[in-house]
Amino acid sequence: MTFLLFVLILVGIPAWLGSVAVAQLIRLETDFLAAVAAIGQWLTQPVVIFGFPFHFPDLLRNLPALTGETLATLPSGSLDILSSVTTNLLWGSAVLVTLYYFLKDGPRIKPWLAELAPVNYQGEVRRLLDEVDRIWGKFLRVQLLIFLILAVLAAVGTLLVVWLFRSGLVQWSLFGFILLLLGVYTAVQQVDNLWLRPQFLGKQLRLHPGIVFVSLIGALALSGVLGALVIVPVIATGKVIGRYVHRKLLGLPPWPEKAPLTTDDDADAGT
Repeated sequence: MTFLLFVLILVGIPAWLGSVAVAQLIRLETDFLAAVAAIGQWLTQPVVIFGFPFHFPDLLRNLPALTGETLATLPSGSLDILSSVTTNLLWGSAVLVTLYYFLKDGPRIKPWLAELAPVNYQGEVRRLLDEVDRIWGKFLRVQLLIFLILAVLAAVGTLLVVWLFRSGLVQWSLFGFILLLLGVYTAVQQVDNLWLRPQFLGKQLRLHPGIVFVSLIGALALSGVLGALVIVPVIATGKVIGRYVHRKLLGLPPWPEKAPLTTDDDADAGT
């Protein structure tokens, strides 16, 4: 149910934004044509600067050549943004398909992994897998809570900006309105990165908030949004597995509440 709801929301957001954009473009068409006509009339008039008249029509004749030279000087990596967006879309599709199969065949994965271990260790491996399963379950619940909080913050911020714009309390143009919305969404994202995820994920997964913050920033820099989405539960999973291996190497019980393990040599020595 969560997977289906997530896919529906993911598909619905671009469709909704597209309909809003089309409605706005139709509404702004008249103003745009009037602005183009006014600019064209203004450009036909000469401008006198320090006694020297400048005729914009003469400058506009050379505009295509100047534009071509400017485009020729652009760096070869100017299309990297488009490439990164396409890559993220492909990875997003791969993650969705992979997640579907993990949800579908998940109940059979844990018994299969446990059977790969030696018979004497299968019980411990099952418990270790249960610990990892609980970590990812907590991560999913915290993510849903964070998404809900971010949605509420973004909705409240958007409604506040729209109210200020329509009530006339803020005398800004449409461009200023868009910039203010971008500022609100940026602030919401910073609240998510700087406070929500470090505090909530750190508390639920028993990680220090500083570790969560640094891992999020590092994952964003190295692997983008998809890496930042899963880096925290991966670290928590590594912590659980590392603690198990460490305690086994030292001959300690894999979980502290268990009684210390004794070997045959210890039993013979005690006898």
